[in-house]
This record gives sequence, C-alpha cells and structure tokens, in this order.
Amino acid sequence: MKMKTLMSIAATAALAASSVGITAFGEAGLYLIGDINCDGIVDSADACSALAAYACTSSGKESPLFTYQESAADLNGDSQVDAVDASLILSYYAWASVSDETAIMTDFLEKNGFKQKNEEEKPAEQPADAGEGAPAENAPAPAAPAPAAEYVPQRIDSEYEEWFWVGDSRTVGMARSIAIDYLGKIGATINFFKNNAESIYQIRDKTVIINLGVNDIDSNAYLRLYNSMPDEFLDNNTVIVMSINPCDGNYSNLNSRIDAFNNAMRDGLDSRIQFLDSCSYLKWYGFRTIDGLHYTDATYADIYNFVFDSLIGEE
Repeated sequence: MKMKTLMSIAATAALAASSVGITAFGEAGLYLIGDINCDGIVDSADACSALAAYACTSSGKESPLFTYQESAADLNGDSQVDAVDASLILSYYAWASVSDETAIMTDFLEKNGFKQKNEEEKPAEQPADAGEGAPAENAPAPAAPAPAAEYVPQRIDSEYEEWFWVGDSRTVGMARSIAIDYLGKIGATINFFKNNAESIYQIRDKTVIINLGVNDIDSNAYLRLYNSMPDEFLDNNTVIVMSINPCDGNYSNLNSRIDAFNNAMRDGLDSRIQFLDSCSYLKWYGFRTIDGLHYTDATYADIYNFVFDSLIGEE
C-alpha cells in the first residue's frame, strides 16, 4: 500500500497543541473546507477524521464520512481522502495558530500550491489519431460536454429578465426555488468573479446583482475589485452589491466580520454602484438557515422579495 505524507514539523507540533482549534473563516460553501466534523473549526480532530476515513478505504472498507464530509476533507482536490489531506489540515492548523484571526483556508492552500476546490478543470485534448475511424459524412456532431455541476449557464426565464445575479452557494440555493438568471458557483470567492470578469463585463442594460463575499470576507479586496470595474460596464448597467447576509448556529462567530465588511462596502463603493443592505433587513425581520450558512426556501424568498421591494416596489 502506497502512503503519501506531507507531515511537517509544524503539523506534528499542531497535533500535540491545544484542541481549541482555529475558526475556519471563509469557506462557506455547502461544506466548510477542512471542517470535517462541522463544528466550525479546523483542528486535529478533523485530521483524525480524515485519517480514520483513509484507514477504512485503504483496507477496502466503506468510508465512515458522509458525502459532504468527504468534500470538506478533500483539501487537495484529488477526489480522495488520505494522509495528504490530514497533513494539510494539521499544517493549516499550525499556520493559523500563529497567523491573524482572518487566516483563510483557501489562502493557505494557494500558498502551498493547491488550487481552490471546485475550480473547473479543462478537459484533456484527445489526440487526433485516437484509434477511432473518421466519422461518417452525415454523422451527427458529438454532444457538447455538460457543464460542471457548480456552474449554471445563463437562462432567461425569470419574471424580471433584466436582472442578472452573480454569486456563490447562497445564490445557487436561491435559484433552486426561484427562477433567477445567474452565474453562480458553490464556494465561490473573489477569484470566481475575476475568472468570469470578461463575460460579466460584456453585460449591457441589465440590473447586475453581485452576491459574493461570505467565502473570503476581505472588504479591501472586494472594494478594489468593484471600484475598478470598467466604466462601460458601470455606465450601461444598474450595478448592485448586496451585503453579506448573516449566519447563525456554529457560524454566528462570522457575523462581526460580516458587519465590518458590509460597513466598508457601504462607505467605500463607487457612487455608480448601489449597496443593498439585506443583512440589516434579515436581522430585523428574522431568518432561518439549514446549517448556519445556507437559508431555508422561505428565507431565500424573503431575500428575493427584499430585493424586489428595494428595486421595483417604490417605482
């Protein structure tokens, strides 16, 4: 049995350290990267869970982890949970222990040469002489490959065709019960916007509602991005930046950082960009989540109706 390991001195020290844990800020997709036991922190207990799962699968037994836990455990994105992932968890724990309170798992992974989870992969090109004969003259064209599950192609079937949403798993969650036109990805961060900026900036004559930030709560980075958007895009669309909306349960500790982010957005955005404070609305009106991070269908409807009232209701 081949076993890979990246166990560093720092990681070994982390294993012996206090089990208080480091809050895993920033990974608010359908799973929290590294937080296998879903207690809101990434620590040695999560590394033990990864190793226990690896021990089972490497001996031919079924993994004890649920699917969402396996997603949380697969830090290096190779679709398996093994000692590499456990070592990365421990190394992150050691790094975050001496870092500031905003240490983010995706930053750690990028520093160590790993792509962020859920980034789309380019399919390998097939050689021209792959052994198959040439297609018949009238043969139908091969079907285009299906898009990655996290992405949703633009579709124009909502009540307000001029609205277009750009967001993370919270936008994806809304789209499961409300027909909105959007570009979204589970676990999306600022890099998701940057990677799709060329397409986004081609939009014209729409209300573009940007609903990002909960996965990497860094107001300075987002202000630089939003305030550097092209004049042609800002002048030919109504551009809305929604606040990061609140969390509860194990993730309520994010709310102070969310408030600071929202205040910075409110005060720092270009005058051509509207800030929509749905966070304050939800705190006043009430909200419900299914896991502390993602909302019930009823709360998604409340958020949508708040946007409607803000943009349409006063006309």
